[in-house]
Amino acid sequence: MGKRYYCDYCDKTMVATPSMIKMHNNGTVHQKLVNEHYQQYKDPAIILSEESRKKPCLKFSNGECRFGGICHYSHYSEEQLNELKQFVELRERKNLIPNMPSFEDLYNKLQTEKTVNPQANENTTIYDSNGITHVFPWVYCEVFDKLQENLPPSLKRFKIEDFHEATFSEWG
Repeated sequence: MGKRYYCDYCDKTMVATPSMIKMHNNGTVHQKLVNEHYQQYKDPAIILSEESRKKPCLKFSNGECRFGGICHYSHYSEEQLNELKQFVELRERKNLIPNMPSFEDLYNKLQTEKTVNPQANENTTIYDSNGITHVFPWVYCEVFDKLQENLPPSLKRFKIEDFHEATFSEWG
């Protein structure tokens, strides 16, 4: 029977020859479905700028437009464009997309907090019986010290005695 090509966008299977695949990918139905798929991931501001430049599609208003997402005319009504514009303006005003700090910024902030607050260094440092200093990369919360017995093991403060009889039989 030969190899088969499956198009995820069109949900169709066809013979896997380069000419058939090329003809399918250049077809209007395939292009329409691909465009509609990626339209859902577009930023609303980009959709607004693209659709506001287009003239309204007269065939879409009658329910006859067969081009869908690849139509050269806009399928948005004036009301929908106004709602989209209000949403974009509201999002820009509130700045809903925060600038996430980089890992380097977070690391530098942690290091400056440790140098500015020497008590934080005391809370994360333990000394063993050989005189070796161990510094943990985290800071303990003093509130948890009052609840030491009732805390799960992952939140309890480490002591050097906790590691004396530790056996590691399996890693990973």
